[in-house]
Amino acid sequence: DDDPLTTLTDRERDILGLVAEGLTNREIGDHLHLAEKTIKHYMTNVLQKLHVRSRVEAALLAQKHGLAKD
Repeated sequence: DDDPLTTLTDRERDILGLVAEGLTNREIGDHLHLAEKTIKHYMTNVLQKLHVRSRVEAALLAQKHGLAKD
């Protein structure tokens, strides 16, 4: 199977990895020095690219593909 994460930009992969670790949008924004609204925008793109409906589904996919650093 192809890795669906290959469609993501480096920044989107970074954000998805932090989501998979359980961080909120605000925590991710603080960590990356970005506005929470910017993180929400990135997450909208991530969900569309991965064809999932929620951040939970995206996080599970990220964990399955080894993106979470835990």
